[in-house]
Amino acid sequence: MTSKRETKGVSLFLKGLVEPVSSTRFFVKSESKPSETYVVQWDRKRWKCTCEDYKKSRRKCKHVYAVCYYLTVRDVEVGVKRLGGEAKCPVCGKNDAIIRDGYTEGKSGLKQRYYCKRCRRGFMPSTGFEGMHGQALAILIALDLYYRGLSLRQISEHLQSVYKISVSHGTIYGWIKRYVSIVSKHLSRLNVKTSERWHADDSVIRVSGRHLTVWGALDGETRLLIATHISNHKDTEEATKLLKRSLAKSQQQPMEIVTDGAKQYAKAIDETLSNIDPIIHIQAGISTPITNNKMERFYRTLKQRYKTINTFQTQETAQTFMDGFQIHYNFIKGHRALNGNTPAEAIGLTEERTNWLDLIKKSKTKAPVL
Repeated sequence: MTSKRETKGVSLFLKGLVEPVSSTRFFVKSESKPSETYVVQWDRKRWKCTCEDYKKSRRKCKHVYAVCYYLTVRDVEVGVKRLGGEAKCPVCGKNDAIIRDGYTEGKSGLKQRYYCKRCRRGFMPSTGFEGMHGQALAILIALDLYYRGLSLRQISEHLQSVYKISVSHGTIYGWIKRYVSIVSKHLSRLNVKTSERWHADDSVIRVSGRHLTVWGALDGETRLLIATHISNHKDTEEATKLLKRSLAKSQQQPMEIVTDGAKQYAKAIDETLSNIDPIIHIQAGISTPITNNKMERFYRTLKQRYKTINTFQTQETAQTFMDGFQIHYNFIKGHRALNGNTPAEAIGLTEERTNWLDLIKKSKTKAPVL
C-alpha cells in the first residue's frame, strides 16, 4: 500500500527539497523546519537517514522515499534524452553497420534517418512518442505521478514549477488515457504460468454518484494481478466473467481459489471450473486457517490511491484508471513482500524493474511481451 511516508516523500520531492551531494549521499530539507536538513545515504544494501523516524523504526522514512523518487525521475529524464539515439536496424537488429542518412520533415518536426549498409535499407527508429514532439518527459512524469497518488492538477502544477511546461489537467488526462490504452493492448497478449492458488475479491468505487463493483483476481505466489473488471452489479454473472478473463490470461487453471463467503463466487466456480477439473474453493474468514489477506491488501493499496480522486465522472474514466493501475501494480511498483521486486519480476515476465518508458517503447514497436 502507498504509505503516508511514501506520500509525504513524494511531496518533499515535488517541493524541491532534495539536494544531491554525490551518487550515494543526499540532503533533504525539513518541510516544517527549513533550518533543519537530514542526510540520506546508501549503506551497503539500503538507504539510511539521520531523522528520528528512521532511527526508531528502521524502515524507509519520508526522506528516503523523497530521494528514491528523485532518482526515479532522474532516470526517466536520462531515458527520454536517449530516445531515438539507440538506432538499430529493424531487419538484422544490429547497429555496427548503421550510418546517418539525413533528415525527414514530419508533423512533429525533423527526424533523423538511418541507413544499414549490411541490409541496404533505410529506416527511422521508433521512440514510442511520435506526434508528441517535445512532450515525452512530461508524459512519462505525468503517468508515473498519477499512479503514485497525485491528482491531475497537482501534476500540472509540478510540471509548470519544475520544468516550465504549461499544460492543463485535461491534457494530462488525455495523455494518460492514450498511453494506458497503448500499453494495455500490448499486454493483453500476455499468457503467464500462474501458481496453483488464486485469490479473488471485489470492492466498490464511486462513479458519478453511483457505486460500482471492481472485481480482481490475484496470483497467490507472485501477487500478480491477473485480471480485473468493473460492473454495475455484483452477481454470479459478473463473478463468472472475472474467472473467464483470468483463465484467458493463464497457461493453467488453479487448483485452489480463495474468496470470501459471497455466494456468487461458489456458483461462478461451479459454472466455470468444476466441469474441467475438480477444484478446491476456500471461503476464507477471520477464524479460518487460510485468509484472503493478499487480495484485501491489494484493495487497500487501490483505495489509498483512489482517495485523491474520490469519484469518477464516467465508467470509461474508471476503467482507464484501473487499466493503468494494473500496469503500475504489476510492472512498476516494488512490493515489500517480494523483497522489493514487482509481481512481473517474481513471475518471470521481466528480468529487472521496468518503467513507463520501457513499456511504451515495447508497445509502439510491437516488441515481444516477455
